[in-house]
Amino acid sequence: MRIGIDARPLSKQRTGIGNYVQGLVELLPLVGPQHDYFLYANRDLECSEGKGTLHQIDRAFSWCPGAFWLLGRGARLARRDALDIYWGTNAILPAGMPSGVLKVVTVYDMVWLRCPETTTRYNLFVQTMCARRAIADADCVIVISRTTQDELIQSLGVPREKTKLVYPGVDDRYQAQDQAKAAEYISRKYHVPGRYLATVGIIHPRKNQQFLVKVLGILKKDGQLDCPLLVVGPMGWKNSPLFREIQAAGLTENDIRFLGYIPDEDMPLFYAGARVFLFPTLYEGFGLPPIEAMACGTPVIASDSPCMPEVLGDAAILESLNSPERFATSIVRVLSDDEVRGALRTKGIQRAQRFRYQTSVKQLLEVFENVRPMNVGRESVGKLVELSP
Repeated sequence: MRIGIDARPLSKQRTGIGNYVQGLVELLPLVGPQHDYFLYANRDLECSEGKGTLHQIDRAFSWCPGAFWLLGRGARLARRDALDIYWGTNAILPAGMPSGVLKVVTVYDMVWLRCPETTTRYNLFVQTMCARRAIADADCVIVISRTTQDELIQSLGVPREKTKLVYPGVDDRYQAQDQAKAAEYISRKYHVPGRYLATVGIIHPRKNQQFLVKVLGILKKDGQLDCPLLVVGPMGWKNSPLFREIQAAGLTENDIRFLGYIPDEDMPLFYAGARVFLFPTLYEGFGLPPIEAMACGTPVIASDSPCMPEVLGDAAILESLNSPERFATSIVRVLSDDEVRGALRTKGIQRAQRFRYQTSVKQLLEVFENVRPMNVGRESVGKLVELSP
């Protein structure tokens, strides 16, 4: 088959979606070498090109915002390359796709419906305009968690048989290793203390770093904050309240430090060197960072928000976001109790083994090889059902 792929997420400084797509795209030619893969983008990509994989960069339109470029140019590229299947990796399908091309889209979450206030106006506009149509027009909708699958079915009336679950995988470089050596490397390279707490994610409201500021403030007030929180991730949007709260809480660079984006090769060491990994997200479609931390042997404390219980199970401590005090208590408990920390490390490593890209890419290929046309148009997707808060 000739399979076209929306490769726009494979840009530099990738976040969660980009890492998910990258892990699959790199393995597709190895696991399914009988197919040809076309990676479509209007800007340069940062990924390896395997045998049978062709980068199709539309340089004449590199100035155009990616979503609008795809809507306007994607069908022409699909027709030119005589595609059998088109995979929309970000819930967008080009307008006017040739009738013979089977359409698969991946839906990561329902942020645009459930938490619209936590995204940018541009992203909200694109998702609101494109996602509903793409979901309706697709022959198959891939979801990355049962939580997202259930939300699609309940909120948009998508038939269950049209959805396929393909969990994200953890890259093989995320492995358990010596905590002290990893911490020493991070300390030396980034000029930070060798004992630290960690969190990973783009800096914006949905990742809920403001909650961690409250937690750190409680620990500092009680004299229990003996190591800083290191935050890895690019700056997003609506950050002013976060930095005002840091100031108001009396926190300094000795208490919380933003490292920005760090190279992929340093991420396993960053996770492994942390005493505890914190993930107080408001909402996720999956939430890859805590699983990556678990794979590296780091204890995890996360919120009990969707879909953390599904993904993390009993291998992490899950706390309600209604109580920063309880979250703070759990941090102190993990830091001070070797038995608790050891149990979380063991369970976390075992849990992470459930999510591997080798499994994910095989499931994705099964979707490509078995997808059939669905006579489900936009008119058959039910009216929006209001989601409970």
